[in-house]
Amino acid sequence: MSSDLERALSKLRFDDQVLGYSLMTKMGRPFVSFAFPDDLFPRVKDSINLYKTDLRLMTIDTDKGLVVLSPVDEYWILTVLYVPELQLGLAIAKTKNVLRLLEGIELPPPPDDFEESSESNLQVLETIAIKAASTSAEEAAMSPSVEAPAESTPVETTEKSPDDFLIQSDTIPKRGPNYSGALVLDSDLYNQMKSEHRNFGFDVLMLVDDKSDVAQLADSMFQPTERVTELLKWAASKEIVEVPIAEQVASESGVAKATVAKKGKFVKCPKFIGDQGKVTGDDWTVLGLCNGGQTSETIAEKIGVLHSVVIKTLAKYRKDIKMIGKTL
Repeated sequence: MSSDLERALSKLRFDDQVLGYSLMTKMGRPFVSFAFPDDLFPRVKDSINLYKTDLRLMTIDTDKGLVVLSPVDEYWILTVLYVPELQLGLAIAKTKNVLRLLEGIELPPPPDDFEESSESNLQVLETIAIKAASTSAEEAAMSPSVEAPAESTPVETTEKSPDDFLIQSDTIPKRGPNYSGALVLDSDLYNQMKSEHRNFGFDVLMLVDDKSDVAQLADSMFQPTERVTELLKWAASKEIVEVPIAEQVASESGVAKATVAKKGKFVKCPKFIGDQGKVTGDDWTVLGLCNGGQTSETIAEKIGVLHSVVIKTLAKYRKDIKMIGKTL
């Protein structure tokens, strides 16, 4: 049990957008923690006590970053601190993904007394669970046997090429039959996605809600539409998402080929609409070029910095940035 819990929590530990996390009791007392600031615990505890009768997933803005907390079960609450520049929707989506991993783990209630919060308390939970399991086994031995249900048939995947799919800026990707499996830690699809697209693949899929189009996904992540499109085409080839298939027409040789009408390249260009006087440091080097007429990649090339530096600056001033759609 502790190994399963540790594996689920490692999703947060190795996420570079997570500053710390804690598994807390319903009374607001931290039990398992990893780098979660001690001075934030009183504020989190106050929020838990305020809404303890009807606590749902909630967020708290702090000077250290965004805190997301949500009940795991009747005994435990997961609390995660994210970097300040992370989008609210993405922080919630990341937390929900860990909650899905925790759903399959039966956590025992916290002990009446325990030492100061630390990751070693995972072993305490395991000891409690083992005792509970032993008691359950003894009770089961005295009960009539029940035939185990048949295993479910895994979803079959019909492999396609990413080039078989037609995705435009207004395309709304839908969650496919393998969507959940791709977000399960250590699954084959997850490992393949991690290998080919790093954390970007997970972050994009977490925002797929059957409502947002490609342009909106790209805007929310301050990423080029092309990069999001490339990821979604790969995901569609694995039936993780569902998007339109390029129209099939017969060629002169009688072989069906995917054809897509040649169109201009659709891009999103940042435009700074805020007060220059509130811009600090060297940020104006980036923001001064955000005139709505050039992409973030072009800006990075002009000033000779990594694209990630431009993206970080845009995220810092996201309330003063308007994304302008253009066809080049």
